[in-house]
Amino acid sequence: RKVAVVNDADRSSRTLNSNDLVWDHMSHPHTDPVERVHAAAAAGFAGIGLFVSRWAEVRQDPAHVERLDEALAQTGLRLWGIEVARGWGPSAEVSEEALAFETLAWEMRERFGCAYLQAIGWKVGTPAEAAPGFGALCDRARDHGVNVALEFVPEFTDIENATQALEVVERAGRDNGGFCVDSWHVTRSTNNPDDILALPGDRIFSIQFNDGPIVADDPDYYTDTTTNRVAPGSGEFLLEDIIRNLDTIGAACPIGLEVCSTGLFAMPAADAAKAVADGTRGVLSRARS
Repeated sequence: RKVAVVNDADRSSRTLNSNDLVWDHMSHPHTDPVERVHAAAAAGFAGIGLFVSRWAEVRQDPAHVERLDEALAQTGLRLWGIEVARGWGPSAEVSEEALAFETLAWEMRERFGCAYLQAIGWKVGTPAEAAPGFGALCDRARDHGVNVALEFVPEFTDIENATQALEVVERAGRDNGGFCVDSWHVTRSTNNPDDILALPGDRIFSIQFNDGPIVADDPDYYTDTTTNRVAPGSGEFLLEDIIRNLDTIGAACPIGLEVCSTGLFAMPAADAAKAVADGTRGVLSRARS
């Protein structure tokens, strides 16, 4: 279904910065995007993130698209991030399925002015083997004015830490290729916030913030990371050190809240948004005082 583009220059020109908060998709993934926009606005967020798969559902109903447009216009929120690309391969070759996904991502960029596409790896081998595919993804994204934020994820991808992500991005050598820094994966990979200091601050396109216990609650990484996160400030992560190091390298993008929590999922969206926003503001105040 063809979705008409809303010509709203403010959508892509409004710049968010490191003092702004974005409510990422996985913080309340089952809630309708329109409700998420209003809940985020009430909690003082400046934007939201959205999965391509959810956009694929919304775009089937023009009335639903219109409600989303109206919610963004009424609140002034920006749809900041596109999540999440996994289909890029270890070479310049790319599957038809991945290209179809990307077509929807570029449509989101055109309509909403999204700032970046988040990408995670797969079990492929080495950073050297991942770099050509990442570079090719960046080339396709550049045609649409999109930055690509590579997220390092331990255990179920082979780009497991900041050092490996840096090698992929450097080998790819694309100026629109950068990083997503997620406090969960920083903690679970090395638990060393100083890893961040090696990354170029102007290439941090996405920050995803959350908290949790140092010792995993579930031995399965995927289950743990998608259900057991807690609001920033209520766990054991070195979040203040992470913020200080991001500030030190000059990371200027907004702080995304990706708090995948069965407890928060069960709460009304507005209450969940307020809980993670309030917790994050406390961490930021302590880190920057």
